[in-house]
Amino acid sequence: MALSNFQEHFDNSYEEIFQKALVSKEIMNTRFEAKLKYGESVERFTYDISGVRVRTVTRGSASTVDTVTDGTELLTINLEKETTFHISDGEVTQAGPLNPGTVIGGQIGLKVAIDLDSRCFAEVRNALHTFDTGDLTTGASTGVPVTLSLTTVPQMTTRMAAKLKKQNNQMVTSNMAFVVDSYAAADIEQYLLGKDIDIAGSVFKNGYAGAVRNATLYVSENLTGVATLGLATNPTDGDTITFAGVTVTFVATLSGGDSEIHIASTVDITRANLVEWINAGGASAEAEATDTGYSAGSTADQDALDAASATNDNTADTALIVVPGAGRLVVSETLTDGTDTWANSHIAAYFGKKGAIDLVIQDMKKVDLRPTADRRGTNVFSSYLAGLKTFTDGSKKFLNVLIAE
Repeated sequence: MALSNFQEHFDNSYEEIFQKALVSKEIMNTRFEAKLKYGESVERFTYDISGVRVRTVTRGSASTVDTVTDGTELLTINLEKETTFHISDGEVTQAGPLNPGTVIGGQIGLKVAIDLDSRCFAEVRNALHTFDTGDLTTGASTGVPVTLSLTTVPQMTTRMAAKLKKQNNQMVTSNMAFVVDSYAAADIEQYLLGKDIDIAGSVFKNGYAGAVRNATLYVSENLTGVATLGLATNPTDGDTITFAGVTVTFVATLSGGDSEIHIASTVDITRANLVEWINAGGASAEAEATDTGYSAGSTADQDALDAASATNDNTADTALIVVPGAGRLVVSETLTDGTDTWANSHIAAYFGKKGAIDLVIQDMKKVDLRPTADRRGTNVFSSYLAGLKTFTDGSKKFLNVLIAE
């Protein structure tokens, strides 16, 4: 098979699979896409009118002049990612009609799409307000995610728009989107018995699945997974926690194994070691000291934690763990202290106006073929260059909907 034919077939296959997987492009605002290049920023001015009051006029007296303050926000094109793989000339020749570029390229395209989709939907947590169990019957969020049921699904789908309007004074009658995963979409379909919701149709381009109330329902498996680990007592040597397919082992002495966290002199320091390791993407190994130390994770663990983050709270004795793209984290633990456990595990679903989050895809390489100098064959590169930003005015136009796993 000639390389020119290989390149043509590869391009077509890659583009098709990439576009089908990228649900976020349907939701994000791309108004700045044609204007920016790598390293450039778009600066937007923001203003705060909270200090301006509507006052009673007293005739003959000087008016009270209130102050409007302003600031700036930046969207910068600085998110650059790539994938690379090698195809030998022999593989192309022997494959015959089964083009390895088409097969492998499709899978690589999916990886790239998932990565960008995950980072886009991680912005959901920048919403000014959340929607959770407390909002089903009151106007106050409690931090407890919604467990979907025959009762809660109708409550949720009717009250989300009400909260968005009440809290942010946003008109929510058109151009709305609700982005959930397959399980949540199936529950919504089941409990609402909606004739317009077709979960089987969620394989259609860009995840479209139908309509729910005043919003278009989309299905994405690349939503952010969130969970809180309660850790008030220092673990025992050999205790483990598991989240997003990653198993972490707490040890009294580092053995050189994957994903080990040194048990420090206090639980607060041990928890801080865990958080530091997660924030490093599991890629760093710190030599064991009196109160610090951890080992690098396996390649699979580092892939899973590439965009993950964690926050330590010594007052609450918790670690909040956030993994973009992980979806439902599937958490477990073997902690000796039975009171230490996971809580509030959920996905961060998007409900609100389309275009509330800004996305700039400044460059997206479908395929770049480069003959290798030291062996027969070709290295194949694919990449994207992008920027993401939730501006203050945009954060008011959508909700971070906490759906329990």
